[in-house]
Amino acid sequence: MRELGSVCLRCRVRLLIASRTRARRGISSYSGTAAVEADQEDGQLQNEGWVGPPTPTPRGPLGDAQPTTPTPIPRHVPSSRQSSSLAMFQSIVENQARAPSISGVQGPGTASIELVKDVAKIQTMLEREGASIAAAYSYFEEIVYPQIAKPGTVVPQIVKNQIAGVLLNQLALEKPRDFDMNHLPSVSRITEIMVELDVLRPSAWATLVIELIQHIYRQKTVPDAYSSIKDYENAMARRDALLRDLVGAWRVFCEQRATAQGNSSLKAREAGHIKPKAFREDGKPQQRPPLQEAFGAIFPQYMLQSLARATFAAFATYKLLTDPVNRTRSVKGEATQFLQMMKGLIFQARPPHRNDFGTIFDTFPDLPRFVWPTRQGNNGGNAFMDSASVFGEKSEQLRVSVHRQLGDAIKGRNLGLVNKAWLEFWGDAPVPDAARITELAKYPEMFDYFILAYTMMRRFQQAFGVWNSMERIGIKATIKTWNSMLQGCVKANNAPGIKAVWDKLIRSGTKLDIAIWTARIHGLFICGEPQAGLRALDEMAKIWAARGDPRYAAIAVQPTVEPVNAALAGLLRLKRDSDATNVLAWAAKHGIDPDIYTFNTLLRPLVRRGDMKGIDEIFDTMRSINIRADVATFTVLLEGTLNHIGDLPPEQQVALVERILSAMKSSGIEINMQTYAKILHLLLREGDRAGEPVKAVLGHIWRRGLELSSHIYTMLAEHYFSRDPPDAAAVTALIENRRLHENRGIDRVFWERVIKGYAQAGELQRALDIFDRVFVSGTTITLSTLHDLLKPLVAVGDVGAAKRLVEAARKIGKADGGDAAGGEGRRYWRHRFWHLAYEQGLMGEQLAERFRQANAGPL
Repeated sequence: MRELGSVCLRCRVRLLIASRTRARRGISSYSGTAAVEADQEDGQLQNEGWVGPPTPTPRGPLGDAQPTTPTPIPRHVPSSRQSSSLAMFQSIVENQARAPSISGVQGPGTASIELVKDVAKIQTMLEREGASIAAAYSYFEEIVYPQIAKPGTVVPQIVKNQIAGVLLNQLALEKPRDFDMNHLPSVSRITEIMVELDVLRPSAWATLVIELIQHIYRQKTVPDAYSSIKDYENAMARRDALLRDLVGAWRVFCEQRATAQGNSSLKAREAGHIKPKAFREDGKPQQRPPLQEAFGAIFPQYMLQSLARATFAAFATYKLLTDPVNRTRSVKGEATQFLQMMKGLIFQARPPHRNDFGTIFDTFPDLPRFVWPTRQGNNGGNAFMDSASVFGEKSEQLRVSVHRQLGDAIKGRNLGLVNKAWLEFWGDAPVPDAARITELAKYPEMFDYFILAYTMMRRFQQAFGVWNSMERIGIKATIKTWNSMLQGCVKANNAPGIKAVWDKLIRSGTKLDIAIWTARIHGLFICGEPQAGLRALDEMAKIWAARGDPRYAAIAVQPTVEPVNAALAGLLRLKRDSDATNVLAWAAKHGIDPDIYTFNTLLRPLVRRGDMKGIDEIFDTMRSINIRADVATFTVLLEGTLNHIGDLPPEQQVALVERILSAMKSSGIEINMQTYAKILHLLLREGDRAGEPVKAVLGHIWRRGLELSSHIYTMLAEHYFSRDPPDAAAVTALIENRRLHENRGIDRVFWERVIKGYAQAGELQRALDIFDRVFVSGTTITLSTLHDLLKPLVAVGDVGAAKRLVEAARKIGKADGGDAAGGEGRRYWRHRFWHLAYEQGLMGEQLAERFRQANAGPL
């Protein structure tokens, strides 16, 4: 029999596909006893290595249309200055479908004529059979909108109305089918265009907003509804994005108030600062207006009768954003102005009743149970003040708080924070009272999370303590509980722990699934036991083949591509191609089909080596079995293609980046902010040599009407500070031009990096200004950043600013563990920041004494 190791990796891929085809035709089958015999013939798989995720990367939205025959692109020989990466990418993308190039906007003097023609073209596009509203909108953004937005351009109202009738109204109808796919513009963007063109019709626009609200309410927020923490976090992130879109749409709509407000009293009443009169001048009770009338008073440009749906949409949004179960901190800052406006309106209007919106509920029958809960308590019809019981609200807030603490503890491997979170969650009694047990029983996934945290810190007794506690109050351990303990061992790099947990799991009689088998195989590779991982893969198949044996009833699971991918990634990472072919042969023999993650795994080493022939064969194989590239595929290609892009001339750099974006778009890949961030990260590694393509990517983002993420802003700031000398002025311009102080989405990491950069560049006043504006109010800041700012203040002798920094740090420290007893508190006070402050005499006597006590004894 031919040695498997002598077959190259690319040939093994072809054999895998051929075997797959034969199996479908019924030529051969490997199952039952035959599979066991074939395993014995091939022998044990003895290989080493693995680092990588155990489950396949989910495919992104690929669209409905199948790729057409690609337009041939003339081949040319790269110049001597072109990198092999460029040649690699050109060879790859010429086999991908490409959208035809679109000419730019016509020059001055012909804009109005061209605009009319281009608007008419949109209508023509949509009248064709199989028309795509997404394609029409793309044409609008790329060709029509730049003409409208061009300074000095006056667009006739008839043209605006035509755009609304042909495109915008259709978008409002189609978007509800696309909330989760992002092929169409966001609701915020649709609103922006409608307002800018003065074609927003409140009833139609509000219908779109209500559809979005209903869609958000229907999202499952219970972790148990998702198979993994990753899926849960992805779903919550997507829900946060939808909430931001909702808040963004209201922000744009409410900006119209600026032209309607003429006095400060109305603004103050909106914010709830002026109490409406309880009695009229004749002494009779003052009748408060309906909410719709109060809402219409601040938008007088619209007919009051047309605002019924908009009023309900505003009220339903208010309920969603203030509901303790459904609200999220991710939009808290962005929603502040809208919530203040609604509080003011609700305060001055009579409480809304269900009957006020009866016709709307006929169209949206699901919404009443969210907007008006069945249980209304003593508030009667005024249920918007009582969407959950006080205890229920506190328990949900407690769960969110504890979940966040645990996440921070796991990232920092902080055992003290885990103990603190457990005490907060369970309580200080050995057994909680009946009411607390009822609430704890709603969150079984939290117990699994604690078990994961304790196990990864090798605190097995405490992990089993959590296990016993959950069973004590009637919560049974599930396969997810076992998986949490297994994953904890993996994070602790504890191979013996994996074996011990697996043995206990088998003895427990729990029914296994593919996730737990994959986690075991993945974990053994991670923990440096590749041979044990491959034996586990082989064991899985043999147990499945013998599943008729009652001994294997609970543990027999049919092998799938997930554990194969886990083993394959580990072997390729160790550059053991010949061993990887054995795994591919094993998969083919057992009738396991490859998926996109398999091919992405195979591509990675080929891209690193620049193996053009191998890459082409992988893509040919993918096309032959109708597997399309996904975001991860392009991420692999990006890492190879953009390597050393700075060696190319600027025009070639820009062309290469544009080809990447075009190829992704034509392949049906949604280019999200994470993808943009990846591209920018790879480009910024080249420093200023890649300045032109960086600008091209930023322009691509802004043309789509998107806001840069905090992560991207941080990368840009770090790029400017890394120049020699540091370009602090560029960072200042970035902050001021993009109004980042007003952007609630900018996180603490960005501002800390800016403070450090300014301090290192000698811009101490700017660093202090950022600190005073962002952190002095009590927002947490790391002691490392404080030290980097304090050190230059001491060097220049600014004692006043230094003392102010120390005092602010003391207040911030209360939320950062500074008052904690034991080792956690002592570690806080032993940071170099406090040593520097003490040495320079910047502490008061009480603070200095606290510092001396913490540093007196051993940690």
